[in-house]
Amino acid sequence: MNKDKASTYLPNQNIWNNILITNNAIKQILFLINLNSDNIGIRLSVKKSGCAGFRYTMKLVKSSDFKKEKDKKEISFFYKNILVYIYSKDIPFLAGVTIDFVKNNINQIFKFYNSKLENFCGCGESFSIN
Repeated sequence: MNKDKASTYLPNQNIWNNILITNNAIKQILFLINLNSDNIGIRLSVKKSGCAGFRYTMKLVKSSDFKKEKDKKEISFFYKNILVYIYSKDIPFLAGVTIDFVKNNINQIFKFYNSKLENFCGCGESFSIN
């Protein structure tokens, strides 16, 4: 895996050009952020999980949580009106990802799409990446 993928992050402009969030996902993320005035953005990360190795996670970031985790190495940038935090170690896994929000009957879920994924586990919970 090429760990130099972070070259598309422009720290002076707080922009990272290697991620896409669909309009449906933007609307839902902003809705969730606005549920609590302490919410300031989202944190995207990759966790070890399942038989294939990893899974994507997205969590709301509260201003109080941010102060606790401030010492960890991460980048932050704005995507539209959303403040996004990503740990530096996760950049190679998140580069090129598209995040969508899908409604299917009564089910609603954020979906992460990445063309670099190589393998999925049988239940679809985890993946490996090249």
